Amino acid sequence: MASRSGRRLSVLKFGGTSVGDAGRIAWATQRAAATAKRKRTIVVVSAMAGTTNLLLESARLAAAHEPRWRQAAEQIRQRHSDAAASLLTPAEQSRFAAQLERSLGVFEKVCRGFDLVGEATPRGLDAVSSLGEVISAELFAARLRSGGVRAEAVDAARLIVTDERHGDANVLTGATETRLRRRLLPLLGRGILPVITGFRGATREGVPTTLGRGSSDYTATLIGALLAADEVTIWTDVDGVMTADPRLVRAARVIPKLTYGEAIELAFFGAKVIHWKAILPVMERGVPLRVRNSLRPSVPGTLIIADSASRPAVAAVTAVARVRLVTVRADRLLGPVDLATRVLGWLAATGVHPLLLVQSSAESSLAFALTHEEAPALASFAQQLSPFPASNGVVLHSAQEVGLVTAIGSQIRHPTGVTARIFSALARRRVHVLAAANGPSGQGMALAVPPLLLPAAVNAIHREFRL
Repeated sequence: MASRSGRRLSVLKFGGTSVGDAGRIAWATQRAAATAKRKRTIVVVSAMAGTTNLLLESARLAAAHEPRWRQAAEQIRQRHSDAAASLLTPAEQSRFAAQLERSLGVFEKVCRGFDLVGEATPRGLDAVSSLGEVISAELFAARLRSGGVRAEAVDAARLIVTDERHGDANVLTGATETRLRRRLLPLLGRGILPVITGFRGATREGVPTTLGRGSSDYTATLIGALLAADEVTIWTDVDGVMTADPRLVRAARVIPKLTYGEAIELAFFGAKVIHWKAILPVMERGVPLRVRNSLRPSVPGTLIIADSASRPAVAAVTAVARVRLVTVRADRLLGPVDLATRVLGWLAATGVHPLLLVQSSAESSLAFALTHEEAPALASFAQQLSPFPASNGVVLHSAQEVGLVTAIGSQIRHPTGVTARIFSALARRRVHVLAAANGPSGQGMALAVPPLLLPAAVNAIHREFRL
């Protein structure tokens, strides 16, 4: 897809492992420089692998009055300084060192505040947790300049405009597109390669926010979509999107091409290669998205595009272990709509995103599935129900652990017998289905099965469709 100015534009995103040490940064900057020789290029970077976790843990230590939080600054300083020493010219080393100290100064100031009040506030956590991306972008740009490439680190807090929801902010698309065009297009026009921090944004007033963990991919696809790039490439540590988890299915292989809908279903139901939210911007603007392995750059990876004329009935199958299947029931005076309204209201209020939602009007019951990470929220739900079961009309009937297997394919939503083949394959392996529902785009069928039968279920579907 051509950019609106008539010149080609590529967005490259390098994840934490792709900028994890001096050697990886050297390779990534070489790749970016080579791309920039052929067309206009924008780079988005994550923090060095492990840096974000270190920053967050240090913030929590500071809030608990644990002096060990101060050690993080020295660890981050040492790790990035060592990389800079082997990557940068003396002049660029000096420039980067000053920028590194500014970022660490912010970290120490915010953590001292946490220590003083005994609390890590959401606003403060956003300011601290995304500093790894700031440092990474400065180092990446400095390496490019050391190699003779005109490059500039750009803080996404000056580009991505969000609401005030700290920790998982929503992007204000119109304001963001205006800033992207005003800031980045002039840089590209002067032949400068922008290196942008992933993960970060800011409110209209300039207060730093973050877009959710793992959202650096989203930063890249958002920029690529709003600036009409001809492709966005996510450089990560896997060969691409696979037909199944290779730990469960030995015959799993890389999928050369996926539709946007299939990719969303895969990400939503457990594939960890890319977050489903990151696919939405490029899907809306029709920008191709490619996932590649920076450790094996000769592998072409997976290309994600709009629906094609001919697609396999099932393209992949995912598995999520340790899922909690929750069933609630209502008395006869509470109709199915009221039941759904109450349960969905609770899910919305707690910020929980169910993987599966099934309702039976005849039995006045509703079931939903939560990941292991979100299952603790059930305690809040149970507290709302248990004191007044008669008055609110809803009772928590059961909460059992299951495995969730999902078949993904653009043909699942069509009456082609695909669903029958899925259930037949599971029946032959004596896998009992506890609940089933279609995915958000209609290109996936999720099935809850007994946890010990999850590997058998995945292999049965994978083999049935010869993936």
